[in-house]
Amino acid sequence: MSARSKLRLASFALVSGIMLTLLSVSVERKGPELAPYGNLCGPRHDDLCYEPQLKGGFPIAYLFDSPGTSVERDLGLEDKLVLGALFLDIALYFVIVLLVVRVVSFR
Repeated sequence: MSARSKLRLASFALVSGIMLTLLSVSVERKGPELAPYGNLCGPRHDDLCYEPQLKGGFPIAYLFDSPGTSVERDLGLEDKLVLGALFLDIALYFVIVLLVVRVVSFR
């Protein structure tokens, strides 16, 4: 395999990994992290109300709902982005795409 075709393969895998990671934000789940979603809890109704936090991304969640600063229970651009988890998801999808392309090319 020439250097040019290796570069094309790596570029394709990187772009695919980024796209798959960004599309995976639609995989939403809750918890086990807790976040304050209100302040009318407790016996005197003056304590914070903690509920499981909404998060998005697969296999590792990288976008977390930020109650109070964004629309609650809805992921968007204003929510908390964890860059380490985002880059790890991109790396995982990059490796998966490379493996799939290699297996398909050997057949």
